[in-house]
Amino acid sequence: MRIGIWCGYGRTLVPTEGIGVFTHALARGFAKLAGVEDVQLVVHAGDEALVAETVGAGAGRIHLATVHRQSWINRWRWKLLRRQHRQLCDLITKKGDTESLVAQRDAIERTIDRVFARQRIDEPSGVRPRDVWLLPHVAVERRLAAPSVVVVHDMVPLHFPGVIKPTDLESFRRRSCRIVHDSALVGTMSRTIRDVDIVGLLGCPPEKVRVVAPAAPDDLGTPASHDDVLRAIPAVRHPFLLYPAALRPYKNHARLVEALAILRQKRRAELQLVFTGFAPMPTELASLADRLGLTSAVHAVGKVERSVLARLYRAAAATVVPSLYEQGSFPVLEAIACGCPAVVSDIPAFREAFATFGPVMPMFDPHSPESIASEVDAVLADGAEAWQRQAAALPKRSWEDAAKDWLDVLREAALSRRR
Repeated sequence: MRIGIWCGYGRTLVPTEGIGVFTHALARGFAKLAGVEDVQLVVHAGDEALVAETVGAGAGRIHLATVHRQSWINRWRWKLLRRQHRQLCDLITKKGDTESLVAQRDAIERTIDRVFARQRIDEPSGVRPRDVWLLPHVAVERRLAAPSVVVVHDMVPLHFPGVIKPTDLESFRRRSCRIVHDSALVGTMSRTIRDVDIVGLLGCPPEKVRVVAPAAPDDLGTPASHDDVLRAIPAVRHPFLLYPAALRPYKNHARLVEALAILRQKRRAELQLVFTGFAPMPTELASLADRLGLTSAVHAVGKVERSVLARLYRAAAATVVPSLYEQGSFPVLEAIACGCPAVVSDIPAFREAFATFGPVMPMFDPHSPESIASEVDAVLADGAEAWQRQAAALPKRSWEDAAKDWLDVLREAALSRRR
């Protein structure tokens, strides 16, 4: 089977966060399977070096195609069309699916398809057409010739105001529904996301959705020392809590800062907190830390390389994930794989993801700093024993195992076109 994976979403998906971690781990897994002829990653022209490590890991079975950025006139047309699309989607929401408005919206979508169909893609010579495409995100404007499987990680913008602009919300919903409808199958890593988001919010028939369990990301290795990382971030001191996450409302960073204040008031006076994924500290979080007397104890160190993240995991006293909504959490699996215990929110997706862990995966009320502090304090008191229990409960599943399951989904999608 010849698999295409679309990685050009305005910026190229790279293996440093979220969807990029999933995409590149899966590509490496596909490259190890006997049933896969080759894997093609479509990236933006000029970004080839950003994905070179994944290409190298494929032992010649992963290659690149480059999509060129639109001309200025097409970018201008696209922005104008998207603005019209937003306006029409808002009108349809307010007035209902009137025949005239729906016809105008559909015409705009067809025009956008034609704009992106002219976007040039350069492929290596001799490459045969793809049998199937994996779309790791819903934001694909281009229509592809072969059948596709779109992966829906979550529909957070439809749950939490402020994740995207309010004026773009209905347009985002419509575009997500459209790609779910156009794809042969829809994939996800969570039954919760299937039921609540894909079926519930996007109206996808449940028989079209396939749930594939993830594996712990396998690109972090086992660094021997973390001292060089702490020298590179001199403000950070032991012990510290780690939270690797982008700055978004549902990531709930503020409650973790408040929990740190409670912990320091007890017997954890030296405890610090490290955020990766953004820098500098945003004004609201900085003000909160200042009011709580934590200015020197809370650090935003920005996006870090995967090798640096691995050392931070190994140096941290615990990784804490207080999200209000998630599909799952690669940081939790990464932390445990790197020797760091984890503590997570008591939310449906985490209860599903860590059901096999039982009581060894502490969970807290993410709205309560007191609950967060209590569970974190218990893990810190247990020390190495807390991690050992979690490591023993970590599923023995590799990305090659996950790739086999995804390959079954892709084969089913490819067969659907023949039928």
